[in-house]
Amino acid sequence: MQEYFNLTNLRRFAMLGLACSLMACVSSSKTELVQVAEADEVSAGSEIAEMISVPYDRARFGDIDGVSVWQLPNAPGGERPDQCWLAVGSDSDGEIYISGHDHIANSMLYRMHQSDNTVRWVGDARTASEKADNWQAGESAEKFHTRPTAHDGRVYVATLDKSGMNTSYLSTRGFHWYGYDKLDNELLDLSATEASGVGAEHLQIVTIQKDAKNNLMYGMSVPENKLVKYDIEQGITTVLGRPAAWNGYFYSNRFMWVDSRGRVYISGGSSRRQWNQDEPESVFNHLWYYDPLEGFAELPSFALQGANALEVGQWDRKHEKLYTSDDQGNIYMFTDATASWTFLGRPDFSSSAKTWIFQLSADEKKIYIGMSDMGSSRNAIYEYDIASSRSFELANIKDLDKRAASEDFITGYDSWDSNGSFYIAAFSMNDGDNVLMLGINPVRVKVARGFLPELVEVNAQAQAANIIVTRSGKSTEELTVLYEVRAYNTDNKLIDSSYGELTFAANQVSITVNSAAIKLPDAHGLATTVFSVVGDGNNYITGNDRKVPLSSF
Repeated sequence: MQEYFNLTNLRRFAMLGLACSLMACVSSSKTELVQVAEADEVSAGSEIAEMISVPYDRARFGDIDGVSVWQLPNAPGGERPDQCWLAVGSDSDGEIYISGHDHIANSMLYRMHQSDNTVRWVGDARTASEKADNWQAGESAEKFHTRPTAHDGRVYVATLDKSGMNTSYLSTRGFHWYGYDKLDNELLDLSATEASGVGAEHLQIVTIQKDAKNNLMYGMSVPENKLVKYDIEQGITTVLGRPAAWNGYFYSNRFMWVDSRGRVYISGGSSRRQWNQDEPESVFNHLWYYDPLEGFAELPSFALQGANALEVGQWDRKHEKLYTSDDQGNIYMFTDATASWTFLGRPDFSSSAKTWIFQLSADEKKIYIGMSDMGSSRNAIYEYDIASSRSFELANIKDLDKRAASEDFITGYDSWDSNGSFYIAAFSMNDGDNVLMLGINPVRVKVARGFLPELVEVNAQAQAANIIVTRSGKSTEELTVLYEVRAYNTDNKLIDSSYGELTFAANQVSITVNSAAIKLPDAHGLATTVFSVVGDGNNYITGNDRKVPLSSF
């Protein structure tokens, strides 16, 4: 079947609530010629024809405004994306990446293109390694357990073939690094050039984190909890080891981070009966770190709520504060400038629930945190207010999408698009049902559920030498609006950003900003700059007119 969608008409259909139903009528098993246009980058009259020749799925509406749903298609080789463990992420442009894995033989990577709301298969471990002549007979890649991590034009993942806290990992060849090249639209086996064809013999990676400043990728193994470092330029992995006090096999952190000093913060252990290995609480009830110059050291003052490794986390948009949680919902804040640590509290749900969803709003006021593994009918998303530590149930998954509510688990952290929606996975284990991905706009959901009185939309347009920022709605309350100025080089590569805020007074519907007053990023080699209104993920959404090229003034 061939369908042609004009951008202007597609917007009209969307206003009528028809766009996704039209898209859903196209079979994901067929090749389709579609007309797609990037709403913010391409003029309304411009169209780009693209042949979709890979497995894909188009968005359908959820059961409430602000929710879209996709189901990951099978890989070309027939493997089913049955599970998705903490493996949803986004890049600086808001493109969404999600891994699906069959937990048996192969792991797949998918990309959700915002331009046409379509999830596409972009590669899988076996196919990429066979192409690089680096797939051995009997080899498998059970999971991409790692959150897809974007850095300098690539999205990185690593394999986890055995995740038991036992010696089963010793039967594996070792993990592979993979990188999805966005420009070439290809998933590459990066370990094919390493001496043994793997990042490290036998080791399996459960989480990764980038050091963008030093062009490095770090990974943590399971169950040995060994830290590894991948030099991206050299294409070489080094096993750094682990603290001397970390003995035996135990639960590995699913989230770690790198600060501005190049230190990698790590944790381990679990008090949950299903994962606890009698590891000593005194060793694991606080954070540790790896310093490239000093090696491993402990941080007793960075106390944890019990011996529970960190599970999820997200930096604020200025990369000044990091918010993180263990799988029991205990929330912490790390302040980069002072390298300080604060326990903030936890949401008002049972600690027996698993916290595998963690999404920080752009205004740094709310955290949307998930309650999972409580029985599919009870899985829910809570809103946690950072200032007051108060929380409430924003929505049960069955309020968002009944089909997703039949799945046992919900996962996903730090996975926002450029329109103010975050993305999560819903799935069960070994049920023959492919992973569902939900896009959730929390502002629209709050309006639909009566937690906000109206939907407020903010737009920005150029007028002479000024930028006019407007808001819709009754406008009786003060409203603070976020913006970002992005700097691009001559290759149209993002090189830096600066951030700011504008405040509407009560009853004010527009703000005039002189373009010369906008603070530009302090970056060398910038060619163009773009002003963008940013959805705060809390009180308002942005419209189609939210970007203004400053180079036009």
